[in-house]
Formats: sequence, C-alpha cells, structure tokens
Amino acid sequence: MPFRRSSWLVRSPVILIAAALAFALSACGGGSANTGNSITLGLPVEATTLASVYLADDKNMWAQHGLDVKVVTFKGDAELAKAVLSGDVDVAIGSLTGPLTAVEAGQDAKVFYGGFDMPAFAWFAIPEIHSVAEGKGRNWGVTTLGSSTDLLTRYAAAKAGLNPDTDIKIIQGGASAARLAAMQAGQLQANIFTEPQTVFAEKAGYNKILDLKDVVDTYPMHVAWGSSSFVDGNPDRAKRFVDTLSAAMQMTKDQPDVAAQAMAGAMKISLDDAKASMSEWIDKLYPDGRMPSAEAMDAFWNMGLQGKLFESRIPDEKWLDPRFLPAAS
Repeated sequence: MPFRRSSWLVRSPVILIAAALAFALSACGGGSANTGNSITLGLPVEATTLASVYLADDKNMWAQHGLDVKVVTFKGDAELAKAVLSGDVDVAIGSLTGPLTAVEAGQDAKVFYGGFDMPAFAWFAIPEIHSVAEGKGRNWGVTTLGSSTDLLTRYAAAKAGLNPDTDIKIIQGGASAARLAAMQAGQLQANIFTEPQTVFAEKAGYNKILDLKDVVDTYPMHVAWGSSSFVDGNPDRAKRFVDTLSAAMQMTKDQPDVAAQAMAGAMKISLDDAKASMSEWIDKLYPDGRMPSAEAMDAFWNMGLQGKLFESRIPDEKWLDPRFLPAAS
C-alpha cells in the first residue's frame, strides 16, 4: 500500500510506540505538565547538525537562563511529533516536515525558531547503482515516514523520473548509523545520510549518487517548534529557551572545538569525525534563528509537493510564529 501523507497519524504500530513513549515521559515527570522553569526538549534522532543542543546540555547553558531542560531523543520525527502533540514534549528541534504534516492534519503546531539552515544530506547506494534512476525497484532508507529524509528521498526519486510511491520502496530505519548498518547487512540498497555516516559510507565503497548541496544552497534542516498553547501560555519560558539556543549556536561558531567535543561525547563518535562533520555545515548555522531564504523555502515546498508529501503549500501564518525571529529586511 503506498504511503499517504497523513499515514503517521493512523499507523497503529507507530501510535503504540508513541503511546509507550508518552507514558514513559509522563512517568518521569516530563512534558507540558511541567511548570515554572522546566522544559522537556525532544530531538528526532542523534545528529551531528544538533551540535549546539549538545553543547547547551554539556555546559548546562539552560541553567544560565533559569531553565531546567530535560532532553529526550526519539527514533524519528513521527514519534517526536506525536509526543509534542500529546503534550509530553514541550519543544521539539526536528525537521520542518514534522510540524507541517501536523498542521496539514489539522493539529496545533507552530514553528518559532530556525537557524539550522544547512543542506547536510547526501544519498549513497550500493556499488552497482550509480544514479538515483538506477535505484528503481530497490529499498531506500529514511529515518521515518513523513520526515525530511522521506520528503527529500521522494523528491530525488521524482526528479529522476521515478514514482516515489511505486518505483522505489521507502523503508523507515531510524538514524543514519542504524541505516548504514542495515545497508551493510543487505537490507537497504540506497540511503540518505548526514555526516559522519557520509564519510563512513564512502569508505565502505558505496557510491554517492546525489548531494543536497547540488540541489539547494540552504535547507530547513531543523526548526524549534511546539504547540501554540505552550508558546502562548509560556512566552517568557519560550524566550529564555530561544536565548539559550541562540547563545549555544553562537558559541558553536565561535568555539567549534568546544562544540565538537560536546557533540562527540553525546554521540559517542571520534573528535575528528565531529570536527569534520561541523566543517560541512557551520557556515549555515545562524544564531539569530532565521528561516531559509524565500527562494530556499520555495524549493522546499516544491520538493514536498513533487515528492507527494504535502497536498498543497500551507500559508506561513498557519505554521510560523515569527515573534522570536529577526524582522524581515
């Protein structure tokens, strides 16, 4: 059965997983039931592009702004979105597709900060596949259905003349490291990765068949989002969260070695791999939280529409809360 845009809302296995995660978070005291200075922050997967978050956690920069932040990592954007919408996570830093898919399904979700505008993805395939088109009929790995990796993979397939619903089989396999292992086990023949798995994939003899940098110069890799009720009901807490994230982003740019050390520790990767990963995207990290340019957002929506992840373009006012963003020039 081909994947439908709203399928993450109705797939019972994912709902059961999300319910279990929600129960676990509630048992630990997480979520919007927190008051005062507490925030439960959800991340979709471990990712080198989240170095600023790992830095803020490692140095407890949250406390410097009077916050008690608990970071919870999920197994993809779909599970993370459910935790936000159920109230078990206050703020998510994940792909833009998460809140947009929620809004398209009639849910309350608002993006209130950006700044992670890096096109840090690339696709790799087994040696006999040299192009996206040659991946027809093969298994393609993404983090979760409905995620940015899904959107981009569908777009790449459509751009190569393939029908992403019928010509390829999209498999949700979690973070890059898990999908690289699945590729090495023969379960996947093509995959979308970020650093350092891009380096590992190349060293393993896989072919780079497309680089997102060759398609767009900026991309909404991650955004901070939550429910309107949380942001509207806790404007001071949301502002202090934004101020901390902005300070961590600036420190990442000013002291990349310190940020790399925090990221390497959080992800259990080598310091050299952490530094190499950061060098790929640090110039696209913006502490003012800006969203990508109008041209880049046009490209993002075209990808989502061509890849059949969205039915239509959603007006900005329905998903974007601009109060913490820089004023348009």
